[in-house]
Amino acid sequence: MTANRPARMAVTVASEASLLAGFALAYALAAIAGRLTVLPDSGISMVWPAAGVSVLWMVARARRPWIALDLALMGVLTWAVVSATGGAPLQSALGGLAAVVQAVVCRAVLARHCPRVWFSRAGRLLDRRELWWFLLAALAGPLISSPLIELDGLLSGTGWQWNVILLWCARNLGSIVVLVPLGFMVGDSVRRRRAGLPILRLSDLGAGLASRPLEWFAVLVLSPAVHAAWFSGFAEPTVVFPLLTLACWAGVRLPARFVIGHGALVAVVAIALTASGIGPFLGLDDATTQIAVAQLYTVLVCTIGLALALDRDDRHALATALREARDGAQAQAELLRTIVDTMTEGVRVVDRDGGIVVRNPAARRLLTGDDTEPAEGTGDADDLAGLRHLDGSPLADHELPFRRSLAGEDVKDLPLLVRPPVADERTVAFTTARLPARAGGGVVTVLRDVTLERAELERAAQVQAALLPVAQPRLPGYSLAARFVPAGSVGGDFYDWHEVDDGAVITLADVMGKGMGAAILAATTRSLLRAHSADGEVVRPLVETERRMDADLANAGAFVTAFRAFVRASTGEIAYADAGHGLAAIVPPEGDVRRLPAGGLPLGIAPEEQREAGAERLAPGETLLVVSDGVLDAVGGGLDDLAPVWRRVSSARSAPEAVEAVVELASHGTPDDDLTVIALRRR
Repeated sequence: MTANRPARMAVTVASEASLLAGFALAYALAAIAGRLTVLPDSGISMVWPAAGVSVLWMVARARRPWIALDLALMGVLTWAVVSATGGAPLQSALGGLAAVVQAVVCRAVLARHCPRVWFSRAGRLLDRRELWWFLLAALAGPLISSPLIELDGLLSGTGWQWNVILLWCARNLGSIVVLVPLGFMVGDSVRRRRAGLPILRLSDLGAGLASRPLEWFAVLVLSPAVHAAWFSGFAEPTVVFPLLTLACWAGVRLPARFVIGHGALVAVVAIALTASGIGPFLGLDDATTQIAVAQLYTVLVCTIGLALALDRDDRHALATALREARDGAQAQAELLRTIVDTMTEGVRVVDRDGGIVVRNPAARRLLTGDDTEPAEGTGDADDLAGLRHLDGSPLADHELPFRRSLAGEDVKDLPLLVRPPVADERTVAFTTARLPARAGGGVVTVLRDVTLERAELERAAQVQAALLPVAQPRLPGYSLAARFVPAGSVGGDFYDWHEVDDGAVITLADVMGKGMGAAILAATTRSLLRAHSADGEVVRPLVETERRMDADLANAGAFVTAFRAFVRASTGEIAYADAGHGLAAIVPPEGDVRRLPAGGLPLGIAPEEQREAGAERLAPGETLLVVSDGVLDAVGGGLDDLAPVWRRVSSARSAPEAVEAVVELASHGTPDDDLTVIALRRR
């Protein structure tokens, strides 16, 4: 790459030099052509095509090096041509300076406000918005540079000549307005050829037009001919304005490229006839004013035609984009409707007033037992009348899922009974989501038939409940009770107890998570703990269970917290092992609660960890209370939030009363996890 850099730089320099030389030659020829039309009485040319070439020069050389060289060369060429064709030295110098000022002003306006043509370096046509900035640039350049033309007269004492200023501005404005769009049209064709784009056909040029190419060529021939005939037959300036209807006709019926050509042809005819002493502008004061007004007339013709054509093309492009967007939206809507109609889940969409917007066949089948489209005007009550709570009681209107969502409370997997008139009762889970206000508001409800799923969960819950201990160990002088409230039908918590010599072993374990997967791990944990519970040992069963379940817990990405304690009935002594649970305490009737700290990590975290047993003593009147983290979450989530639990348990007169008190406190919160409580009270 480094080796090729000088070669690439040489190619770039040669290319820039060729472009610069080409525009310099074109500018010099245009200036010579303009000087051939000098008016004897004013010393200024009737036409100045070099003004249009200078603007094209600036745009074609946009963002390229040596721009100061371009401007200097433009000024020198102007001075040289004017001097060589009889211009005075000061007049030639001021003409060159005015040409530079004019080019700089036009360049500044186009660079800022016409980015498409500027960054394409004259490789694109003007659009409707850029047209007005282009006209401003075409007017501002000659207007700002015009005082330099009269500076020679002021210095020589001849005074200010307004007709010369008028002709300078009009002829340069006309040159820019006529020639620059033609240059952009040529540049666009060159750009398309270099980019390998197909050459535009007549049908491409006339996209969106009701007219045909035959009419386009007729206008191009007819309009200049009518101007020639009109100019030859009338000598009053006011009668020229009806000819503007031809510009309107061209702008409405012709492609933009043909409109540009039409304006150029009319300009040639109008200015040539006026310069030859023919036409409606001859009634004006002098030849300078006559030519200036003819130039302004051609500017008007070009502006009207091009503005109408570009505005029409913009409207056509907008209409085409809207039509494509509409077709795309319809296609997307059809695709979405097909997807929604083939979903096994029901979809029901209502507006902000509760009116049904969309209801797919699955939703109709779940709610009414019939998936055929109902008659026009069917309301909400027709398909939601069969909704019931799980206990069979009907739902009030404000309890309907979409009503709750409209009120600001979205529901997720809310199970309800559906009693359709022509099908069996089923359980359906409702999930709602509010539509944004910018989309009109409303609610989307997804319905899922969970009848079989809930039946399986209920059977699983029955099996899980059957695994909980029923018969209590014989513990004279003690009261023992427990309660398990799953977050769903089944859960990952369990409690267990069994009798041993001179006491009992109690266990509470909590598998991370909830639902069927946690319930399976909980059942496995219970079975393994029981398999290693022949005596009052508390540490070894935890260690053996963790060793046997290590692979299963790792595969499931789960762990188990567990508390296991042996209570010696005769003395109240407690030996316990806590695997990351930390929610066990001895609650006295009065005084401070003694929490039993966790003695290790949960099962499945660090299988090689050494576990140790802790010791405590349950005095008469005290209660050993163990809860799961579901209770902790329900009362606030922090250990300090357990203070109300300790108070209620300390005042309880038996273990069952203590358990019910804890469950009742937890029910006041918003439990999202399984609740498990086990209490052992020494009388």
